[in-house]
Amino acid sequence: MKTTILWCIASLFSILAVAQDSPSQTEFVDFQTATVDIYVNENSEIISGTVTYKVNILKDVPSLFIDAKNITRYDVKVDGKPVEADYNEKQIVVESRFRESGIHNITIEFSTKTNKALYYIDQNNDGKWDQIWTQGQGKYTSNWLPSIDDLNDKMIWDISVTAPSQYRVISNGVLQETTVIDNNKKWQFDMEYPMSSYLVAMVVGKYDAQIKKSATQKPIELYYYPEDAQKVESTYKYTVQMFDFLEREIGIEYPWSVYKQIPVKDFLYSGMENTTATIFNDQFVVDDIAFNDGNYVTVNSHELAHQWFGDLVTETESKHHWLQEGFATYYSMLAERDIYGDDHYYMTLFENAESLIAQTKSGNGTALVDAGASSLTFYQHGAWALHALRDQIGDADFKLSIREYLKTYAGRNVTTDDFLNIVSKTSGKDLTTYKNRWLTNTQFPSAEALTLLRKSNFMENYFQLSARSISSFDESFNSYKETLREPINELLVEEMIKQLNLHKRNDKIIELYKKAGATGNIKIRQAIALSLQEYDPALDKLLRTMLNDSSYLTRESALFLLWQGNPTERHSILEETRRKWVSMSSSLEMAWNALALNSADYKNNEKYQFLQRLSSFTGPENSPQTRTAAFDYLINLDAMGTQNYRDLMDACVHHNWRFYKNSRDIFEALYKKNESRVVIDKVLATMTEEEQKKIRSLFKV
Repeated sequence: MKTTILWCIASLFSILAVAQDSPSQTEFVDFQTATVDIYVNENSEIISGTVTYKVNILKDVPSLFIDAKNITRYDVKVDGKPVEADYNEKQIVVESRFRESGIHNITIEFSTKTNKALYYIDQNNDGKWDQIWTQGQGKYTSNWLPSIDDLNDKMIWDISVTAPSQYRVISNGVLQETTVIDNNKKWQFDMEYPMSSYLVAMVVGKYDAQIKKSATQKPIELYYYPEDAQKVESTYKYTVQMFDFLEREIGIEYPWSVYKQIPVKDFLYSGMENTTATIFNDQFVVDDIAFNDGNYVTVNSHELAHQWFGDLVTETESKHHWLQEGFATYYSMLAERDIYGDDHYYMTLFENAESLIAQTKSGNGTALVDAGASSLTFYQHGAWALHALRDQIGDADFKLSIREYLKTYAGRNVTTDDFLNIVSKTSGKDLTTYKNRWLTNTQFPSAEALTLLRKSNFMENYFQLSARSISSFDESFNSYKETLREPINELLVEEMIKQLNLHKRNDKIIELYKKAGATGNIKIRQAIALSLQEYDPALDKLLRTMLNDSSYLTRESALFLLWQGNPTERHSILEETRRKWVSMSSSLEMAWNALALNSADYKNNEKYQFLQRLSSFTGPENSPQTRTAAFDYLINLDAMGTQNYRDLMDACVHHNWRFYKNSRDIFEALYKKNESRVVIDKVLATMTEEEQKKIRSLFKV
């Protein structure tokens, strides 16, 4: 959508002021292509390079701007000739007599030292980066690359990156060629179609790749760390199936020439749908056992759906954000429905509805088309709105509307009314009531949602079983027995298991647990293990079998319960599991070491090794989740060592805000204790002046 803001002002000072306040200049300038050449230095965190924009001048204008932050050096040329430019810390303002219908090439040679959007990862804390990745959503790409923050100005991006030759570079588009230059390698990528600047991506690191093909022969590049070769199939499970399903369901072929997925360390979110190149958190890189505890499937399908909804067709402004996140959430749910079945789909709808109803009751509900809406609203409410729309107009008209919408606005920016007009025209339905109920209503329409859920026989059965939670055990017993009859529905059994904890333990409950466990269903057995609050001798045999389940979560819970309930067998239980388990998750390994440290029959030198291993999990090579858990274990054991305190202080200045916030809370709590304060002060004294300054300014210590 073109802006109506008058940007053309003769005075340079006025131009600078408006440039800072105005995010858009699309009324005057159309940025058509961007040719980027980046240089990455192995021993520096400064990015340097050039970017050339081909622009079409739509109206006479005395200057234009390129968004840029953190610039340390810049030179600007227009059509190859140096020109004057001013930098106001937010934009580079290029002065020239830009005349209507003129086509110009604007080249910026630059260097940036960014503190946002491009991250250097030092895995082993040796002062040198091992991996680089970017995160541009919002208006962040301009923090490392002079670009256009306005998502309404799309352009075709061709990106080249020169990096040390031991690393692989991955970026948007098709890799055209690589060129060896001394100890570096230049990677050149080509995009065919336009995209917004926030979708520009770059990853530099040590990767291998497997390439698969979709049914339409689109290449799907699956990247992984060389040491994780055995985890590729489990990490990317169902990828091709979901890709093929979405092409069929959406009715429009995947719109780009290649699709890449790249895990990175300490990513800010679960994943990000950069055009042709999804970056995701490497916590989702799992083996076939960990897959059953948590996996990449939902994130995978969500980010893939964004390639159509968000990348091909992009919102004009944040009030229409549901056109991206609601659509991606909905189509992710459909892809999972294709894998896991209808019951899983309806249970997801139900769980989302519960969260949305709670949000409404708390007074935090907003309209779906409110720029200030929560993520819960944009994502889950948005998906619900599409489910309701499909029910209202029917499958055929819904699919036809989606196809028309994507065809009409491919490569363009859209509003909610643009979408609704397509649907109304295609289906012949008046959507006024629908819009009022699902899009502009500040409350989630719970009554309508319940009516839609009740169209599922499974949900009717679930509601009946769920109602038993307020009944006595004797009143519920027959329902529980019925739930365990073949064919077993794991979702219903999981609800039954949840309710068993509401009642005082008796022989009938024990039998229900045993029968549920005898199904052999991984998720049901996991639910049993996680629900048990304390050891029960009557379930000892079942718990021992769970030590061999294909779930690290089940193993961890069963191990703790057996260790808790068998004081004289602790050593043998721990040793038996250590012999049997070929692999352990970090969570399970930490739990094992913590239990061993609290067990008799281990010698002091053995316990020292267990403590050293547990202590190692606070280091930067581990995920934020693992590091946080390790800090908790060590604090509870009163076993924080000098290096653990150093790791904690490093965590306090980490780039991931959730992690650093929690780490700062831990630090502040420890510093209030005299014995911890003494150690912290000693560690601070060994740090560089710059490192000390960061910590002391944060905590006034």
